[in-house]
Amino acid sequence: MANDLLDLHGFIAEDVEATVDAFIMKVNLLKLKRARIMTGKGTGKVRQIVIEYLKRAGYPWEYERIPKGRHNEGVLVIFLD
Repeated sequence: MANDLLDLHGFIAEDVEATVDAFIMKVNLLKLKRARIMTGKGTGKVRQIVIEYLKRAGYPWEYERIPKGRHNEGVLVIFLD
């Protein structure tokens, strides 16, 4: 796994928030300006948990852009300061 990517495929909802929190602490320690969280598309439950976490924590984010400017809703790009 790259330092700037968290892949949540296969995670259960109960483990998502703690995993995202640990990942964000790690990327902050590395002083990265942005990171990506791969939630996958599935039912959308994992993505919903991640988005709610990011909103509460005040982290701006957007969907990853793929060729031709389309959005990949399975990957969130988080902007860190």
